[in-house]
Amino acid sequence: MSTSGRLALDIETVDGAIPDGESFDAGNSTHVQLFCVCVGFQPEPEAPADREVFFRDGWGPEAELDVLERTIDWLESKTSETVLTYNGDAFDLPHFRGRARIAAETLGDRADLAHRVERFVDGIDSVDLFLEAREAYEAVHDEWPSFEDACRACRVDVSRTELEAFDVHDVLDFPSHRSTTDAMKPYFIGADVPVVGATYLDLLEAGATDTKTFRELHAMLEHYSVTDVIPLFDLADRRPFEDAITATA
Repeated sequence: MSTSGRLALDIETVDGAIPDGESFDAGNSTHVQLFCVCVGFQPEPEAPADREVFFRDGWGPEAELDVLERTIDWLESKTSETVLTYNGDAFDLPHFRGRARIAAETLGDRADLAHRVERFVDGIDSVDLFLEAREAYEAVHDEWPSFEDACRACRVDVSRTELEAFDVHDVLDFPSHRSTTDAMKPYFIGADVPVVGATYLDLLEAGATDTKTFRELHAMLEHYSVTDVIPLFDLADRRPFEDAITATA
């Protein structure tokens, strides 16, 4: 198998059904559901990266397994021994595996798909760039880096998903679900995904996919997802991060 190709992966989630008496735990796969998965593939160094964003097409375990199946079909079609993520060892890969298992158990007849996802996660060499960037960035800035922080420090371009570029303010009040610190940021952030994703799925279930609002939500979510994946290839090439981050401090 060629080792030249590199995969990249990032998942986005919406909130799951949290049992009474439990607090939300972002690391617990029963507390989240997959909303979409963005994947990328670079066949060789410096080559343009191919990418896809797989959205679920409704609520319910069938829709979640469908997005998992489309994703694993795509991943298995590529020749690679590595997958790049940012905090993927703690979040993306465990939930990718966990949600496949939970959704399959809920339906009772898709253990084959859960096993395929498990084989992929167990068989791929995970390159979690957050683990490498954290130590180098913290030594200079005395804090852990977000994905955007790490990219800026290493001079990797990351396009913001500017809210004003999308006509969605008639259905979404971004400050209402954000923290005080993030309330007025003019661009899409990770905390927006559960709320915006749920609105997207509600519109889809209501048959409103031909509306301007739905199209705008889809475009915004797709842009945000892609900007979390394609820069991973350039960021990986900036290693060792100690040199790249110190040089830009």
